[in-house]
Amino acid sequence: MLDALPQVLTPSAADDDPLRDVITLLSRELVCGELAQQAVLDRLLDLLLVLAIRADFHRSATAPRWYRAAADPRLGAALQAMHENAAHPWTAPELASISGLSRAAFARAFRDGLGQAPMRYLTEWRMTLARDHLRADDLSLARIADTVGYGSPYAFAAAFR
Repeated sequence: MLDALPQVLTPSAADDDPLRDVITLLSRELVCGELAQQAVLDRLLDLLLVLAIRADFHRSATAPRWYRAAADPRLGAALQAMHENAAHPWTAPELASISGLSRAAFARAFRDGLGQAPMRYLTEWRMTLARDHLRADDLSLARIADTVGYGSPYAFAAAFR
């Protein structure tokens, strides 16, 4: 995600853009000084950042491949399934079925959309989740392996290496 961010983000919120609403709320919250103001500001700034990045990706011809693929009705469902349940023992035919495509058509569309095979993408997604767990949690290797879809800490360690 960090590699996909533009050097400079220039939000331009149209009248019907939720970004405008968040900026308005943020402006009001900055002046009010109410109890728990910092908690509200933190959440609004998180929301502002996500909406600004989304708007930039939506406008950009150089948006990351994974962002464009997630919006593709043929690939979006499979990506969502992998992201929501990385531990599931996904197979290419199962992901193709979720996408409503034949295995060959799914593999071709996935490679065209994301530049890699579906199972390679899944492995990279699992490793991304594992890195996050290793940095942030105090989970055991066995628990992390289970969470990201590996049957044992040894299989996980070999894949992670």
